[in-house]
Amino acid sequence: MPATHRKIRRLVPTENQEQRALVYWIRLQPKLCDYLIKINNEGKRTHAQGWHLKMMGMCPGASDLFLAVPSNGLHGLWLEIKRNMVYTPSQRRSESWLAEEAFIERVKSVGFGGEFCYGFESGKRIIESYLS
Repeated sequence: MPATHRKIRRLVPTENQEQRALVYWIRLQPKLCDYLIKINNEGKRTHAQGWHLKMMGMCPGASDLFLAVPSNGLHGLWLEIKRNMVYTPSQRRSESWLAEEAFIERVKSVGFGGEFCYGFESGKRIIESYLS
């Protein structure tokens, strides 16, 4: 195929890469680095493994990161990390997405901040806004 007809594909960082970049940035912030918590909530598992984890406190839909720093009258900030891309309506109606939305609404109802962030830059802006 001639070079003029090749498709150029824009590579979108994975959710893992976006979250790692955000965590790296947070760890460079002296006032934040000691207050970041990662919630291990993702992944496929058997029914028995899921039951065991629920008995140990796993909460479906819990956000990926928690920043345990009070600010502007809120008790802390929950962040659900997503890739910086356009999501289809069916992706936004998935069981896991709806559980994540419900979790964020619950924590906001009791005085926490909670946001979906779409990539590193979005997460950084959300945290900076939360702290200002």
